[in-house]
Amino acid sequence: MESILVYGASGVQGGAVARLLASKGVTVRSITRQEKNAAVLKEQGIDAYVGDLSILETLKEVNTGVDKIFLNMPIEYDTALIKLHITHAVEAAKQANVKLIVVNSNGFLPEQPTDTKTLDVKREMIEYVQQSGIPTILVKPTLYMENFLIPGLINNGMLFYPVPADKSIPWINSDDAALYHYYALSHPELAGQTILAPGPEALTGAELGDRFTQALGQDVTFQSLNYDDFEASLTPLMGEKQASGVAGFYRWIGTNIDSLNYYDIKDRVIVPDLQLTTLKDWLQQPHVNKMLRS
Repeated sequence: MESILVYGASGVQGGAVARLLASKGVTVRSITRQEKNAAVLKEQGIDAYVGDLSILETLKEVNTGVDKIFLNMPIEYDTALIKLHITHAVEAAKQANVKLIVVNSNGFLPEQPTDTKTLDVKREMIEYVQQSGIPTILVKPTLYMENFLIPGLINNGMLFYPVPADKSIPWINSDDAALYHYYALSHPELAGQTILAPGPEALTGAELGDRFTQALGQDVTFQSLNYDDFEASLTPLMGEKQASGVAGFYRWIGTNIDSLNYYDIKDRVIVPDLQLTTLKDWLQQPHVNKMLRS
């Protein structure tokens, strides 16, 4: 039976991939720093190791016997730590003779150098994986619907988010993104290619407000959020460095938004037979609706 190592299985994006693989009968392995997270993963039928990506010997053990890897680019803005983790992941994969790595860019990603250091480091690390000699497929989702669950974004009938109100974005949720990742893991012949992973509909700010209104049964109006205000709201939740990194990502999106409509990309890899969830349907899922109303 095939064995796949899923990085980030205790998180939202990696967890969606791990659950989908397990449901397909794949042997899923992961690594987490917390015993409690490992216990939860084991309850889901996932072979979970406790360890730190900073320790290469631990990763070598985790990679032993693994056929393929799902490498979730971390939401981490300590650039030195990102480099250490990715280089260790690649070295351990090489020594284990892994046959395929599927990399999740974890959102929009620039193809050229930018003035945002953390984005450039992420791009460089993905290129490092692609040049490792291990067959690699890059999957590039857009923006995750789960971001709407950040506390405070919906307030007094207003939906605040740091993207231009007049531009369309094909939002996707993590479970749907996992379908793209599963397709990549199941098609090693696509090695060397990039799979763009948009959601089923591209929505402007006004259309976002309409979908929230329909799902919640109350009037919701979209308001483009100032980047500085967004950063200030995130700082108490994730710390100054992380908040600055996230805000820098959205500043880059705002500047480059016209080039980010994945539907317009010529000759992109088309994943067949996907049943993707619209924003309205996602918002009406009981656990999502409950969180939005709390």
